[in-house]
Amino acid sequence: MKNQTIKLYSSIFKSFFYRFGICFIFIYSSLGVQAADIPVQIKYGMVITHSLTIKKSVYKLNNSHFSSANVLTIQGDNITIDFNGAVLDGGTDKLNPDKFYGTAIVIKSGSNITIKNAVIKGYKVAIDGRNIKNLSISDCNLSYNFRQHLNSTREREDLSDWQSYHNNEKDQWIRFGAAIYLRDCQGATIKNNIIIGGQCALMMTNCTNGIIYNNNFSFNSGIGIGLYRSSYNRVLNNKLDWNVRGVSYGVYYRGQDAAAILVYEQSSHNIFAYNSATHSGDGFFLWAGTSTLETGEGGCNDNLVYGNDFSYAPTNGVEITFSSNKIINNKIFDCDNGIWGGYSYNTQIMGNYFKNNNTGIAIEQGQNNIINNNSFNGDKTGIQLWATPGRSMEGNYDKKRDTRSMHYDFKNNSFSSLRTVFNIRNSEKLVIQNNYISNNNEFISLDSSVMDILIKNNPDNSKLFGVSLFGNNLAPEKLKDGKDAMLPENHLKGKQYIMMTEWGPYDFQSPILWLTKTDNNGIMYFDILGPKGTWKLKNIEGVDNLSAATDSVPGKLTVHKNGKNEIAIELEYSGKEIISPLGKEYPAGSTYLFSYKYLLLPVTWTVQLFSFDKSTDPEKQSKAFSDMLREKTPLRETKTDNLNMSYWNKLDKDLPNSNIATVATGEIDFPKGRYTVGVSAGDIVRVFIDNKLVINVWDMNKLINDADYHHDLEIPLEGKHTIRVEQAQYGNYGMLYLTLQKSL
Repeated sequence: MKNQTIKLYSSIFKSFFYRFGICFIFIYSSLGVQAADIPVQIKYGMVITHSLTIKKSVYKLNNSHFSSANVLTIQGDNITIDFNGAVLDGGTDKLNPDKFYGTAIVIKSGSNITIKNAVIKGYKVAIDGRNIKNLSISDCNLSYNFRQHLNSTREREDLSDWQSYHNNEKDQWIRFGAAIYLRDCQGATIKNNIIIGGQCALMMTNCTNGIIYNNNFSFNSGIGIGLYRSSYNRVLNNKLDWNVRGVSYGVYYRGQDAAAILVYEQSSHNIFAYNSATHSGDGFFLWAGTSTLETGEGGCNDNLVYGNDFSYAPTNGVEITFSSNKIINNKIFDCDNGIWGGYSYNTQIMGNYFKNNNTGIAIEQGQNNIINNNSFNGDKTGIQLWATPGRSMEGNYDKKRDTRSMHYDFKNNSFSSLRTVFNIRNSEKLVIQNNYISNNNEFISLDSSVMDILIKNNPDNSKLFGVSLFGNNLAPEKLKDGKDAMLPENHLKGKQYIMMTEWGPYDFQSPILWLTKTDNNGIMYFDILGPKGTWKLKNIEGVDNLSAATDSVPGKLTVHKNGKNEIAIELEYSGKEIISPLGKEYPAGSTYLFSYKYLLLPVTWTVQLFSFDKSTDPEKQSKAFSDMLREKTPLRETKTDNLNMSYWNKLDKDLPNSNIATVATGEIDFPKGRYTVGVSAGDIVRVFIDNKLVINVWDMNKLINDADYHHDLEIPLEGKHTIRVEQAQYGNYGMLYLTLQKSL
């Protein structure tokens, strides 16, 4: 009887629960209480349509290469996702960031969506947002996502490392990855995020009325912030330092189209203020766009660039082309060109401080520009203007616009300790008035092509020299919560501290053993940089006579080469907490190994050069081409100890620079190990090891982007092997580099 009573009450309770409990749960969930208060565990393929808090954990999630599904999808309105410090880790190959793939979070559509407190790494794209109104991404760490392996070395630039951002109509930018990629978003807020150790941080297309502030997007190998067809945005108080590639101090300074801030293709009415954008390929890179060059209309116009630091760019502190803008009160030290303004018109350059640049301001074929109240100190040339008569451009720009160099005002500028203040050619209608000069070698260099120039009241008075800030009434309003983005005074500064590794710029978060020079006596000089701590010798090969076996970090080390072909110096660090170049964290006091390694594989290459025509076309007449290489006498034959140049350009100016083939053969004695064989070539190439084809890129249709011109493979090798490289160049893109690196 007792059991029957219990069963009766149980039945009544179940009936009550099913009738009213489900309704209660429905109301509870629809109010968002459960989503907001109870942390939820992430699952692969999850679709989020309401607010929730993520359970703090490390989620190793990614889709397969063959799946179009995303790890997380968010869509809807009025949604807040607090990741609560949760980590999404998509890395499938921790040693190779160029192998990262997939997208962590896709936001498909909606409004008033907030993502905060997320840590996302190891993906091709961390957050991809489309068609969102009032999207907010804040307090996230989206570091250590995709970046390309760099093929340039300390000794030479590899042209395959060049990037191109000139077209993004079909999301071509995504091939370079992005921590945040936004398209068609209005009113976005991107604040207090950290993105380092990737290639591109924030990339925006067709985005308007956004605000990007208080972020740290530094030490990336491509772009800090990129805008494409994006207008009326505010970019304020961001750290955008060391977004760079294509640099080897004292050897080459190329930049390879990396930039702290990239502004392309009809991006207008934006404000860029109070940002630190130092040590980047270009500090600020603005280009009107393909449509402007084709039609002569539009451009990236009416942008205000105010109060930023664009110093230590290997190329241009500021590049502004084919457009009309305001560049005011910026700091630009030690760049190639402080401002490069090709074809700029109706542009105001005022109140800027230029120091120790090769050229302070260089403008080719600009018109109606005002350059007032700037200070120049120690630049080789202060201002350079010129035009190239008869120059013809593709498209209609120069057909619809007057591209003469003319109508300039230079007033109230100060110039001190320059070689040449003004260097002007093929320009007209210029006013140089009320400027102050002191300690300059030459005031002005002109020739007979310069016409209608007024030079008046430019006194030599050093007492009047100084920075003259201009247009404070144009200063953007400072944010109440805006942070000081500028580098601390004690931070290492200068182009010598753009130290490129195979994965991007060195970021000072871990120790590095950096070779600065090797003298004629075989003494190698190293800087040891990184967080404060100590180092001790762990292993050594190929060198002797160390200056110390243990010492402090930062510090220095010298060693002597003992004539061996393989050098390895391995040190053990202990000290402060560090983060490795690939994002691994090491607590304070733990040990961390860092090293310098070099391998010389002696080889004498026999290089033969041939010309080909339609009858021996390498692609279309493969057999005839191979017969020609085997039977025909080469145009030139030479020997060299490396394959890292364009031989026909170096050896004989009479050789053709197109429709030329190269065959290089060498025998190498490999110490036992695994090796990466890399070749960068323009155009098609194939590599044989002992007559076995190991790299085969013999199809011009596969060569679209610069990166497509590099090819490599990893292979075990030991003993003597013969390597043969066959290359065919159709155009004048002359490049042939072969590298052999022993895997760690």
